[in-house]
Amino acid sequence: MIIDGRKIAEDVLAEVKERVMALRQAQGEPLGLGAVLVGDDPEFKKFVDLKGKSAEKAGITFTVYKFPEKIETEELKKRMQEIVGWSDGVLVELPLPKHINQQAILNEVPVVKDVDVLSEEAQKFFYEGKFRVNPPAVEALKIILEKHDISVKGKKVAVFGQGILIGKPISHWLEQQGAEVYRIRSKTENPEKLSLQADIVIAGVGKPGLVGGEMIKNGAVVIDYGYGKKDGKMIGDVNFESVAKKASLITPVPGGMGPVLIAAVLKNLIKLNS
Repeated sequence: MIIDGRKIAEDVLAEVKERVMALRQAQGEPLGLGAVLVGDDPEFKKFVDLKGKSAEKAGITFTVYKFPEKIETEELKKRMQEIVGWSDGVLVELPLPKHINQQAILNEVPVVKDVDVLSEEAQKFFYEGKFRVNPPAVEALKIILEKHDISVKGKKVAVFGQGILIGKPISHWLEQQGAEVYRIRSKTENPEKLSLQADIVIAGVGKPGLVGGEMIKNGAVVIDYGYGKKDGKMIGDVNFESVAKKASLITPVPGGMGPVLIAAVLKNLIKLNS
């Protein structure tokens, strides 16, 4: 069965819109989300535009703050301080250009406005189990699992990639829920030996076609956060054609986790402002 991320995201956005309207009645002003975009990469702009469209659907004011690729860390930090003052929540489109100290910029977002949970303080709270919201990748996974009535307790889960956006927080959260997690990194030898044992396989690397049908067992649930272009088409980390034949549930790319991730960001904005 193919998981319809767009439909699930629409359901979440409908709930978010209700909460936004209630907050607006109570506070008298609409919620505002600020997005920081550095450089002119068309793919990054596309991702920001998608977030903006979803925010507008939910009745949230969405403002993009664009900066040239050559901006220096200190100048961007100053601008971040201004943006934080104007917004109820702030996100930074990643990755930033290599000459910028990325974590220093993320640390300019106060915990109460950190919808992506990427400042060092927000991450510390999350890993200590003390933060009010989950990183969007974790919340998106939670939404999908709840929608399909899947419990991870006692399940074996293979997580490809251990980056700060997807693999690392997801692995931590799954372990907290009682799952046995196989953390698969680029240096992991024979990763298929682990993924073939897994009841759930999650990929968030950004390497098209990384996970093939020969790497998962029949009936596994497969969640694909990856995205990349091949022959002009957007595809995920999972070889959809070969894996879909064996998986009981699978997310497509596009139309799978992407829309749910955006909905999770907006859900976080509501929680942090309630």
